[in-house]
Amino acid sequence: MKLKLILIEDEPDSLLGMKTAVETIDMEFTLLTSNHGEEALALIREERPDLIVTDIMLPGMTGLDLAERVRDGEYQPKVIIVSGYNEFEYARRSIRIGVADYLLKPYSTEEFITKVHKSMSMIVEENEQLRSMKQQRTFAEIGNRSMRDEYLIDFCLKKAVLEEHIYQRLCLWDIEWLANQSYTLFVMDAKGYPDGKPVAREFALQTFAIGNIVQELIRARTRTILFKDPKNRWVLITGTDETEQLSGMIAEHIEKYQKFPFSIGMSTRKSAFEHLHSAYQEALTAFRIQSLSTALEYWTDDRTADLNPEDTVSPDKMSAWICVQEDRMIEQGVRDFIRKTVLLDGKSREDVVRQMLNYLSEIHVHLSEVTSKELVEIPMKVWESFDACQTLEEYEIVLGDYLKNLAKDMAPQKTNAIIERAVQIIATRYMEDLSLQIIAAELSIHPVWLSQSFKKETGQTYMDFLTETRIEKAKALLRETSMKVYEIAESVGYQDLQHFGSQFKKRTGQTPKEYRYGK
Repeated sequence: MKLKLILIEDEPDSLLGMKTAVETIDMEFTLLTSNHGEEALALIREERPDLIVTDIMLPGMTGLDLAERVRDGEYQPKVIIVSGYNEFEYARRSIRIGVADYLLKPYSTEEFITKVHKSMSMIVEENEQLRSMKQQRTFAEIGNRSMRDEYLIDFCLKKAVLEEHIYQRLCLWDIEWLANQSYTLFVMDAKGYPDGKPVAREFALQTFAIGNIVQELIRARTRTILFKDPKNRWVLITGTDETEQLSGMIAEHIEKYQKFPFSIGMSTRKSAFEHLHSAYQEALTAFRIQSLSTALEYWTDDRTADLNPEDTVSPDKMSAWICVQEDRMIEQGVRDFIRKTVLLDGKSREDVVRQMLNYLSEIHVHLSEVTSKELVEIPMKVWESFDACQTLEEYEIVLGDYLKNLAKDMAPQKTNAIIERAVQIIATRYMEDLSLQIIAAELSIHPVWLSQSFKKETGQTYMDFLTETRIEKAKALLRETSMKVYEIAESVGYQDLQHFGSQFKKRTGQTPKEYRYGK
């Protein structure tokens, strides 16, 4: 049935602007207009529109008076009040008489369209609910519950400040405890669907079953509320302190009576209404990681608190491990990267796969630069394997196996060539302040890779090799020249004479003077 909407405004330009704005809404509806309170009252009683949008100050009567007079036991239209007066008494009276929304002037056209469209969509949804319900409920009760859930979803999805009119709504719905005490938020759904289940009858039945069980378990608990988010995941907010007991009981009952795996994520304890958005994000993050994991335990957000995006293994460090075939480090690096990607960046499976492919691409680029070997593009088989993954462990296996196989394919002679270049630099520039990082930068490789490869190829650490080179040069100068000891120390790279003497004796068993005179 086509909706009816009436706009009531005594200012002609404002009424025209409102009319033009609502005509852009992509819904079927009949539009009525009026510029006088008494005239509007008669028109409403005759046409019985579903939604009334009225200015608060009208000739004949106020918009609030009009909203009160049109209602009766059977006719309960939604009302949006437009007001230029930001007074608490108006807002409180609006709540009392069941006004759906309150719009303060001046407002943007976009804000006006959004509020009208939201109310019209809510009316359509409520009408559908009314047609499908067997039990007797009044229109006001359905609208109130639906409106409550819509507002709670909005508070979860975006930050909200506890203003007076919001607090009055919380009181109206008997959930003012959200503003007066601490609470915990849960996100829950069938396991394996971190981004929400597909649209199908079997999944709708799962959602219904979860809601029924949870509702039964919380029936005796005060200060607890259950609703669904836009992805049809159940959201539970509770003021109880026994959160772990409650979450465990919910998981146990669902897996016992419904026989399908279940995931639940829990936020940290919040102490203010304004934290509802962050509580939802925390619980959703915890839910996502648990939904993708084969682990049986539920997740809480404090288990992710130590994660830092800067701790993720960088592509160049992973490339270094690949070059020296450090399989154990590759596996650990892959595990850390995937978990942090899911928790910190992964809003969906597509996000996770995209992040992993980007990571692989950066590793390919870095390996090509280090080895001067052009690597082939990421095989399509790897793309397909990522798409087929259902759990974190499966992602780890696919990415880890690919990188370890890549390590086996790396040509060992390339490593030899790079180390030879490093040795040549040391041989010609040993007298400089020549750190491992400087050589790595000149060779365009990671210092970790250079350090590990140098030890593997020469049998010595970089510093041991450099020190040995310097001492050998010093020995020759001591025997073949008349240079003073401090001059020799400086010429082979030591600015500290005492340190030079210590290193010389450690390597030769003699002081520089003893060595010069053959003692």
